Amino acid sequence: MPKHIDVLPSFQRGSIEFAPIPQFVYTGDLKTELQAGLPPEAAVTMYDHLLHIRNFEETIVQLKSGRYKPLSDFRFIGATHLSIGQEAVAVGTMAAINPHDYITSTHRGHGHSIAKGAFALDRAQVEDLLEFLGEAAANYEFDEADRNSVYQAALQEHLFRTMAELFGKEEGYCRGRGGGMHIADFNVGHFGANAIVGGSYAMATGAAMAADKLGDGKICVCLVGDGAANNGIAHESYNFATMAQFENGCPIIYLIENNQYGMTGQQVGEVTGMLRLARRGAGYNDVNMHAEVVSGMDPLAVRDAVKRAAEKCRSGQGPVLLECLTYRYKGHSLSDNGSAYRSDEEEAAWMAIDPLKTFPEQLIENDVLDADAVEAHKQAAAALIEKAAIMAGAATDPDPGTIYEGLYADTTSEDLDDELATPAEELLAEPEKARRDGQGRILARHAVAEALMEEMLRDRRVILYGEDVADYGGAFGATRGLLEIFGRKRVFNAAISEAAICGTAAGASMAGLRPVAEIMYIDFVPMAMDQIGNQAAKNRYMFGGKATLPLVIRTTVGGGKGYAGQHSQSLEAIVTMFPGLIVVVPSSAYDLKGLLKSAIRDDNPIIFIEHQHLYTSKDEVPEEEYTIPLGVGNITREGEDITVVAYSFMRHIAEEAAQMAAAEGISVEIVDPRTLLPLDTDLINESVKKTGLLLCVNQAPSIGCYAEHIAYQAQEACFEALKRPVRIVAAHDVPPPMAAPLEHENIPSPEKILRNIKELVGK
Repeated sequence: MPKHIDVLPSFQRGSIEFAPIPQFVYTGDLKTELQAGLPPEAAVTMYDHLLHIRNFEETIVQLKSGRYKPLSDFRFIGATHLSIGQEAVAVGTMAAINPHDYITSTHRGHGHSIAKGAFALDRAQVEDLLEFLGEAAANYEFDEADRNSVYQAALQEHLFRTMAELFGKEEGYCRGRGGGMHIADFNVGHFGANAIVGGSYAMATGAAMAADKLGDGKICVCLVGDGAANNGIAHESYNFATMAQFENGCPIIYLIENNQYGMTGQQVGEVTGMLRLARRGAGYNDVNMHAEVVSGMDPLAVRDAVKRAAEKCRSGQGPVLLECLTYRYKGHSLSDNGSAYRSDEEEAAWMAIDPLKTFPEQLIENDVLDADAVEAHKQAAAALIEKAAIMAGAATDPDPGTIYEGLYADTTSEDLDDELATPAEELLAEPEKARRDGQGRILARHAVAEALMEEMLRDRRVILYGEDVADYGGAFGATRGLLEIFGRKRVFNAAISEAAICGTAAGASMAGLRPVAEIMYIDFVPMAMDQIGNQAAKNRYMFGGKATLPLVIRTTVGGGKGYAGQHSQSLEAIVTMFPGLIVVVPSSAYDLKGLLKSAIRDDNPIIFIEHQHLYTSKDEVPEEEYTIPLGVGNITREGEDITVVAYSFMRHIAEEAAQMAAAEGISVEIVDPRTLLPLDTDLINESVKKTGLLLCVNQAPSIGCYAEHIAYQAQEACFEALKRPVRIVAAHDVPPPMAAPLEHENIPSPEKILRNIKELVGK
C-alpha cells in the first residue's frame, strides 16, 4: 500500500495527444442481429416496449389536454416531460443490461422506467412474477401454470403502477409522493428519476462504486440529458469515477441521451462549443472514458453499444461515456410547442427515422412479423395502456393523514449479523484504542477515530472517504491511523469535490454500503447542497419510503482562529431546512464517540457536525462499547432560575457563564440538545416549565439561526410558564470577520451570555 506517488519534475517538449472517439460504429441491422443469434421473440419484445412507451406518453398528452375519452372527467396535474421520439434509447439500453443492474434516470424518464421494469419481468421466473404481483394478483385472471398469462398480468400491473405514480395514487411505484419526475422502482435497481438536471450523476457514481466494493457484479447506467452534461456535477462525477485509485475501475455507464435541446438551449452552435458531447471523455482519463457516439434512433445500435460498455464495466475497465443522438418530437413540456427554437424541416428529418416507423419495417422485412401482426401488436399495446390509465384513474388517493409516512427509516444496523464484521485477514495492522490518561480521558479527535475504527471493524460495509482523510488523517487529525488498518479500499481521499463526495455517498448507501463522507468545513457544504438537500434528504420520502440511505456526512464548524468568512461559519440551520436529514451536534469527546457510532448504524442520512475547538479537548470516554441514542438531549447542569439551551462548543461557553452566574447567586440549568433534528423538545420544555425563563445560545448569526426554532417551539409549548420573552444570544449578522477584536466581538462569550442571564433573571 504505497503512501504516496513521487511526482518528479519533467518538462520534456512535446504535445498531448488524444485517441480518436468513435462515432456510429454499429453497422448492423435486425437481419444481422437475427443471424448472430438474437431470438425473433426478443426482437418482438423490443418492439412491444417501444410501443408501450409511445402509447403511454401519447396518453399523457391527451390526459393533459382533457381529451382522453376513457377518462374524460379526470384532471391530470403535475409536470409532463415526454420522451416521444427517444424510445429507442430506453429500450436498447434496458435490453442490454441485467435485470438487477442499477439505473438512474431523468425528469424525462417515463420510458426508462417502463423499459427497466418490463425487461426485468421479461426475464423473470413465474415465482418472481407472482412475488411482483403480490396482493394485486387478485385483480387479474391468469393460470399460474402458464407463464405467459402470469407475465401479461405482471406487465399490466407494471404499467398500471407507473401510470398510478403519474396520477399521484397510493398504488404508484412511489405511492404518489414523487410523480412522473421522481419515479423509481428499487425492486429492479431503478434508483429514481430526477427533476434536478444532472442531479443523479453523483448518486449513480456512488451506486457503481458500491457495486465494485461489494463485488456483486452489478453495473450502473446513469441516463442523463444533454443539458445535464453541462452541469458542474457532470464534471465532478466523471472525475470521481476515473480516479486512478479505483483499481478495478468504476462500473458505470454515463449515457447522454442527446435530444439536441436542454429545455430550449441548443447544444450545437449555442450553449456548447463542440459538435459531440462525447468529446468530453478525453478530459478525464487516457482512454477517453471509452467514449463513443451512437445512433439513439436505432434500438439495436443502442443495445450494441450498451452491451459492449457493460462488458467493459464488468471487466474492470469502467467508466464508459456514451452519447446517443436522438430527438424529442414534443417540446420541453406540454406548455412548449417547440416552434420558437426549431424548424419544421428539422423535425421532419428526425421523424423520418422514427424508431416506431423503422423498427417494425425491419420486423416485416425479416419475416419476424407480417403487417397484420405489427398492427395487432400496436392494438395490444394501446389496450394495455388504456387499461392502465383506467385503473390508475380509479386508484386510491393518498390519505393526508399519512403525509409523514416514509420520511425517516425507523431501522438501524444495531442487530448486525456477525458475518458482516471485517475479517481479521483483511486488516493491514492491529487495531488499537486510544491511550487513556489516568482519568480515563482521551482527546475528542481520538474519540472520532476510535468510533470510526470500531464501526468499520463491526461492519465491513462502512467506508470512509472525503477531503484528505487518508494518509494525512484529515485536516484536524480525526481520521489518523485508519488508512493503516483498513487500506485504501475502505479509507481513501476524494477530489476536492463536495457535491461528488456527498452525492456518491447517497448513491452508495442506496446500493448497500454505509459510507461516512467528510467535508472539511461546513462552509463548503453549500457547494453540495443539491446533493444533500435535493437528493440524500428527499430520496426516501420522494420514492415512497422504499429507499434506505444509511450515510453520514461529517463536517466541522469553528471560529476564533482568524479564518474569516469562508472557514468559520456555523451553518447548521441550513441543513435543518431539509426534512429527511438527521442533524447531530455533539459537545464532548464522550458524545462525539457515542453519537457517531449511533449515526453510522442508523438507516437515515445524517449530518454530523463536529466543532474544531473540541478536537483537542479531553473527556472521559469508556473503552467499553456504548452508543448514545439520536434525538435524546442531555441536562449538563441542573438549575432552578433559568434554562440555557446551548449545543456544540457553545455548551462549554454557556457552562462558563453559568459558573459566573452561580457566583452571583443565580442557578442556571443547561440543556444540550445533542441533535437538532430530531430535537428533544420534551427535555427543553420540561426545563423551561420548571425555571420559567429561556435563553438560547448558538454561534450562528441571529437571523435565521437554529436558536430561533428552539425559541419558537418553546414559546409555543411553554407560553403560560414563561415569565419573560425568550431571548437569543448569537453572533452578529455579519460574515465571520478575520481581525481578532472583531472576531472576539462576533462570537458569543461567557460575559455576553452572563449579561443576558442577569437581565432575564432581573439582576
